[in-house]
Amino acid sequence: MNKISFGTEGYRGIIGYDFNFQTVERIAKAISEYIRENKGKKLLIGYDTRFLSKEFAQHAANTAAKQGLEVLLSESFCPSPVLSNATKGLHFNGGIMITASHNPPKYNGIKFKSHYGGAVPTEVTNRLSELVSKTPGEDTQPDEFNETIDIKYIYRQDIERFIDRKLHGKKRLKIVIDPMHGSGQGLLSHIFEDLGHEVIEIRNTVNPYFGGTNPEPIDENLAPLKEAVRKNKADIGIALDGDADRIALVNEDAEYVDAHRVFGLLIMYLVEEMGMNGEVAKTVSSTEMINKLCAHYNLKLHTTKIGFKYICELMQQGNVMIGGEESGGIGIAAHIPERDGLLAGILITQMMLKRKKSLQELIEAMYAVTGRYYYRRKDLHVGNPGTVYDTIMRNKDRLMVNFGNYETDDRDGYKFIFKNGGFLMARASGTEPVVRIYAELTEKDKAETLVDEFIKRLTALTGGTL
Repeated sequence: MNKISFGTEGYRGIIGYDFNFQTVERIAKAISEYIRENKGKKLLIGYDTRFLSKEFAQHAANTAAKQGLEVLLSESFCPSPVLSNATKGLHFNGGIMITASHNPPKYNGIKFKSHYGGAVPTEVTNRLSELVSKTPGEDTQPDEFNETIDIKYIYRQDIERFIDRKLHGKKRLKIVIDPMHGSGQGLLSHIFEDLGHEVIEIRNTVNPYFGGTNPEPIDENLAPLKEAVRKNKADIGIALDGDADRIALVNEDAEYVDAHRVFGLLIMYLVEEMGMNGEVAKTVSSTEMINKLCAHYNLKLHTTKIGFKYICELMQQGNVMIGGEESGGIGIAAHIPERDGLLAGILITQMMLKRKKSLQELIEAMYAVTGRYYYRRKDLHVGNPGTVYDTIMRNKDRLMVNFGNYETDDRDGYKFIFKNGGFLMARASGTEPVVRIYAELTEKDKAETLVDEFIKRLTALTGGTL
């Protein structure tokens, strides 16, 4: 029987190896028991476009129903924020999302959302791990589950409060949307079409192989989006990850715009256009531009460990209006305490319309406040991330020699903060066999060189195995 333990938000595994129907049944039983422990009885279940996701979701629904819960299943695949929104809005005691988010096609997983529509805290994931360990595996025949609900419709109704229809009616944008074969396909396109814009949607078929590209909206994965923006002379390109809770953009010149800049623009929009005045939360690997914006607007800034659940916990305390992470997840507390790539894309277009500026012009206006920063991330796919990370910890002085004076932040990974500005960071992923190296500096070439040199030194220390 495979050992199952929940990570920052849930569990992920390789389909057919450590993620199968037996795994789903054990986790669904544990979640059902946890809900009953807390005097709950209602569970909502959604799923993405991955291989067998619908069947896994039906099995989880049948399992939970047999445990005595009142269960509803999304009538079709859906984005994670749609599941989170309905869990909160319809007063479910919890939500299960069958997804492996941005991970490679061979993975699937389970996210568990609390009644408030966000990730559960560490004490809950620890309790779920305990309950799963006590739950035996069974070979129960998977079956259909027919108690379904249209939660995409509920989502569309709920986000109307953030949409300025008069503003959208003043100009017709040409928008390219790239759901990367994930569960965001169709929904954001329909919203923009309903608002009167011209929409071109690419990579919008159910393809469990994701066309051979991991459904993660990072620069190297978005060549089709850049080409579509260029070919159609579009105003903006919007990319969503596999379960549509993360976002990246492409500007009118077909240039990649990372989540750091999206996060910064959304802070500007909430403060200047929506009149909000709250606190901001970011993860430790996020850009220093957020620090500059918070100082400019006199907003309190929280820096957390990596994982949106830490931002969610701050949102639950009531003061944080927006939170974001380097990997593309940005959440607005007035909506749900959770990442939502769909809403982020809508608000960016509203900012363009309100200010009558292109996406790149908005970014330049932000640079006038923050200065220019250049960010680079390199993922090292290794057999044993823990061993590589241990090498970094033991040899950090050798790895950092001649890079400049720095201070160390070790709350999550190792972040070397240079006294003359910028940082270098190394961290082992909690969900993939990957060690990530991050750098941000005010000069692009130096950011590139810094990452490459650090990896070169690390490779030498590990015997050339990276």
